[in-house]
This record gives sequence, C-alpha cells and structure tokens, in this order.
Amino acid sequence: MSTTAILRLEALSKRYRAGGEPLLDGLTLELQDGEFLAIMGESGTGKSTLLNIIAGLERADSGRVLFAGVDLGTLDDDALTRLRRARIGFVFQAFHVLPYLTVLQNVMLPLDLLAVPRAQREPRARLWLERCGIAALAAVYPRELSGGELQRIAIARALVHEPALLLADEPTGNLDAVTAAQILRLLREQLRASAASAILITHSLSAARSADRIVRLQAGTLGPDSQ
Repeated sequence: MSTTAILRLEALSKRYRAGGEPLLDGLTLELQDGEFLAIMGESGTGKSTLLNIIAGLERADSGRVLFAGVDLGTLDDDALTRLRRARIGFVFQAFHVLPYLTVLQNVMLPLDLLAVPRAQREPRARLWLERCGIAALAAVYPRELSGGELQRIAIARALVHEPALLLADEPTGNLDAVTAAQILRLLREQLRASAASAILITHSLSAARSADRIVRLQAGTLGPDSQ
C-alpha cells in the first residue's frame, strides 16, 4: 500500500437544524491510497451522512473534503456528479440493482453513463461478472436471484469503471452470516485486484475486521476502535 492519501477530511461539522447538537463535530480523517477502512458506530451517529458528504451528495456545514487533491466544496453539482460517476463506486445494503435490466445490463450501467465506447462496455462488464463469480447469470433478471447473488452484481457494478474509491454502506446487512463472509472476502479480493481504496460502514465487528483499519464514529468524531 502506498502512503499517498486519496481522501482527507478536515474538521467536518454537520447539524441538521440550527442550534441542534452536531451530528459531525470537527471530524478529521485520512484514507491512504489502496486502504480499506471500516467505520463503525451506533444507529443515528451519522455514518451514512458522513458517507454522503464524502461522495458529495450532501454538503458539510464547515470543513473540507479533499478527494485526490480536489476540494469538493469548490465543485458545483454538475461537477460533483461527473466526479462520482468517474471515480467513485457504491455498494449498498439494499443492493439497488435495477429489476428491469439483466445482470449484464446492470453491470454495464456505469460504463453507459460514462459513454465508454460501445465495443468496450460488454467485454468489461463480462470480465467483472467472471471476477465476481456470476458470469453464468449475465442474461438473468434480478428477481430470479438470491441476496448473495444480488450483492455480487452490486460489487461488479461498483468496480467495473475502475473507481479510485469505493463506498460501501452496510453491504452485508441483508445477508446471512455465511453469505456475508463470502461477500466480504470477494469484496476485499476485488479491491486488491483493482487497487481501489474503500470505506465500509457497518454495525458488524466481524464485517469490520475484513478491513485494514477500524475506526468508530462517536459523539461526532472518529477514533480508533477499542474492541
């Protein structure tokens, strides 16, 4: 792993109402290039809000998000959308797989949005289906698949455009323990293969232990996990 920071959060603060308690309070974090970080915390501590701020989906009240040296606060909404499409991948607990597209079409979607040349889209998508162990499902629709298979689709879709950063919000929350362990192992393998950095949001200590480092969000700030 290199020692170059792909992401720096500087003194982030966020309140949801004027005069209310801060959800994030001067939070600071540095994520190294190629690092897999897990963020733990109780419900309501602001984990998903933090992930949304990192992705540029929400704005902090104060502080800075530096992604690959770019201050996200200086970008307008269109520029943030372009950056997300090109350089960030997402994996969610609810999968967010589109039911009216086949498995192959779901995985090709980021390439479609980036206007990757047509001749390259299907071969790249099929390569990631193979890497994620679902090549045989290319023509199948999501309604026919298990939760573990849906999450494999989500991982392939998140990495097919070779993002610099992957954000995963409770990606194993809807899976049984055995399937969750398989998905986390697959995720780690594919992150290493693609040299992407990642942030995993989770309640599960066993899931967090798949990461290189664990921090805990508590009282609006991040600190080392003590478990």
